[in-house]
Amino acid sequence: MLPLPAALLARLSAAAGGVVAPVEVGANQAGLVAWAQATGRQVTEEAPVSGAGAWLWLPRRRSDLERLPVDSPAPLLLSGPELLVSAGEWQAALPGQTPVQAVATFRAFGGWPGALPLASVFPGEPHAPLHPQAHALLVPWCPPPQLRAAAGRLACADLVTPAVAEALGVAQTDFEALLDGGWLWPEPAGGRFPAALRRWLAPLPAPEDVRRAAQALGAGGHHPAALDTLAAGACWPEYLERLAQTARSAEGEATLRARFQVLPDLWRAEPAALYVAGLLARAARDLDSAQELYTRALPRLPKPLAALAWNARGVVRALSGEVQGALEDFDQAAQQPGLSAGEANHNRATLLVQLGRHAEAERSLNAAVAAFREAGDPRREAQSLETLGTLHFGRGLLRDALAPLRTALTLLRADHPAQATLALLNLAECHALLGEVAAAQELLQEAALVQAADPDPRALGWLRRLRALLALQGGEPRQALALLDLAGAEDPSLQAEMALLQVRAWRELGQPDMARAALDRAQPLGLRADLESALLGDESLDRVIDAARQEEARLELASALLRRAQPDDLREALALIQAHGYLPLLASAAAAPLAALAHDGATRALFPLHLQALGPLRLTHAGRQLGLADFPTRKSAALLVALALSERPQPRELLAERFWPGAKNPLASLQTAVYHLRSAFSVPVVASERGLLSLLFPVRSDVEELRGALQARDLGRLTELLRPFTASQSVLPELVTELTEEREQAERVLHDALRLHAAAQPGDDVRRRDALRALITADPYDTASREALIRWHEDRGEQSQAQQERDGLRATLLTLGLKE
Repeated sequence: MLPLPAALLARLSAAAGGVVAPVEVGANQAGLVAWAQATGRQVTEEAPVSGAGAWLWLPRRRSDLERLPVDSPAPLLLSGPELLVSAGEWQAALPGQTPVQAVATFRAFGGWPGALPLASVFPGEPHAPLHPQAHALLVPWCPPPQLRAAAGRLACADLVTPAVAEALGVAQTDFEALLDGGWLWPEPAGGRFPAALRRWLAPLPAPEDVRRAAQALGAGGHHPAALDTLAAGACWPEYLERLAQTARSAEGEATLRARFQVLPDLWRAEPAALYVAGLLARAARDLDSAQELYTRALPRLPKPLAALAWNARGVVRALSGEVQGALEDFDQAAQQPGLSAGEANHNRATLLVQLGRHAEAERSLNAAVAAFREAGDPRREAQSLETLGTLHFGRGLLRDALAPLRTALTLLRADHPAQATLALLNLAECHALLGEVAAAQELLQEAALVQAADPDPRALGWLRRLRALLALQGGEPRQALALLDLAGAEDPSLQAEMALLQVRAWRELGQPDMARAALDRAQPLGLRADLESALLGDESLDRVIDAARQEEARLELASALLRRAQPDDLREALALIQAHGYLPLLASAAAAPLAALAHDGATRALFPLHLQALGPLRLTHAGRQLGLADFPTRKSAALLVALALSERPQPRELLAERFWPGAKNPLASLQTAVYHLRSAFSVPVVASERGLLSLLFPVRSDVEELRGALQARDLGRLTELLRPFTASQSVLPELVTELTEEREQAERVLHDALRLHAAAQPGDDVRRRDALRALITADPYDTASREALIRWHEDRGEQSQAQQERDGLRATLLTLGLKE
């Protein structure tokens, strides 16, 4: 009797309740019984009752497990594979045999305990199941007479699936009975006979049965099992054809070598075998031999296999620098329909991209997408779509990249979570570089959810990188640096991308030496790294601009032109930004001169004036940020804010009298303030028409955003706009006397927003407390909110905090004259 595996014994010792033996035949149930008897457990073949204590149950059928009692602790349910033994344990059970003999039978029988008597009688003989004496040793594991014929037919297949049973004319009830009784060991797609039992059940399978079984397995995508079925049945023509159809050099040298060596010598001179030998040479990095073998095979290969060989030779030629020959091979392969055409067009496009022939590459990728779609291969269709999106992305055609990336995401979202996460991030990056931050954040959030459900360390690094990019675009380089942890980025391309963002972050922080140190790690990115080097002053902008033109890298070209800033450069950069939507470039300081080129409404719309009225005054325009101290006078700043917050143009006379009531010539003072504003922004910002003043550029203010969220009752947006709650919420605190009306209107919006936000928070949540505190800070005389905060503390038993708020309420009421 074979001892139980050591790893299993440890689990059995820790089992406090019942243990269920595996149903699979020959799984050393006798060893389990001996263990149970030695440890004082009850051994039963009938389903135990709940609360029976420590027991070992030997179910006869898999369906008996439906009667498994619900006990506490839960029974330990064993499966057949857990009773398989290791090579060392197998050899230890055969003390009279040499290591070579033990290894031979272990490999042949897979550590199946039921084959140990066979290995003992026939030392080192992997074909022992075919010996006449094997009958007596294997019959205990044989199906009953009524299932023997079905088992004999099914045993021709390496993997038995319902489709195989149907192809072989075996009733589904017989197939299910063999699974239920444990003769077929379960697999996700069906079941397998133990290797020794399979050889004994079908010593000479009918070739037609073998072919039918392999066909059914191949149709179900079980190509390795189909190959093993054909090899065991000695159907070499079919084996060679299927091997040539399904083998790929990417499988690796070891796998290909094992598949190839199965072939008898007689078959290795066949054209299909020469093609497979070429794949093996390619996997072994012997490109010359691979090309020579493909060339020898091609003249005699049938068309479908010839397409595979053309494509394979094209790849080898491309790697060897034979560009024209590679393109010709891909063209030949693309003439065949289906997957061959898709692979050839995809490979052709990859080579064309390297040659800078982007228009041809785009056509090839579209052809690859169509071929994969026709062949019903969504994964490879998505791969070609992503490559097409990447091609557009690299050329700066961000809007063109969106459609293929979205389609790729749709194809990957359901069944390929890891690839879907990367597709989401690619799509999010496009939106980020188009300045569509909300869309990018939404996609980033979805990617994070997919990653959390199905973690992938590689995807996690790309998630951090995109968060860092958004932080940089939001003007927070230190936050970006905190996210750019190269220690967890093993992917070389991810390391380079993270390093490039580090360069930018350090450059924006005014730390050129730190930026240069990071730049060394970003060098594999080529032009993009050269651009950062030029922005640091270490590289010629002229050379970068020439290279960007040659590579059709429009985004990098626009960035370099902005920095060189010659008059023609600025006009070209603005045209590129308008044509392709590179709005984040307009937020950089280098974009300031572009505002002077905005002579029409559509162009001025690219340069909105951002006004922060909540808290200290901040005005951002064309990459410049101004506070009150950056204006020549307080009244010029107040004039700008008044025009920005006004819903309509304002009469010159009214503005002059409002801000300069005591001046000898109020209109002249107004005109001086307008001139001061032009000086502060370096461009005219105020328009005068028919005695009315207005701003030339559109305005976006936090007050207007708050009003919009309030009107839409968008609680999520309100929460975002009102952060942080602990900060003092005030409106234009530096211009209290100059902008009384504007402050009153904005304060009403702020208070209404805070009130709605506070009311929306759960009653016992600390967010309600914080919201009430923010509301009281913004309006100290809001007694209703103070009373609500007192009740919140009382409900939680926080009496000292409640008393503190009561004291504050009493002081407020005294101030208002409502209580002595």
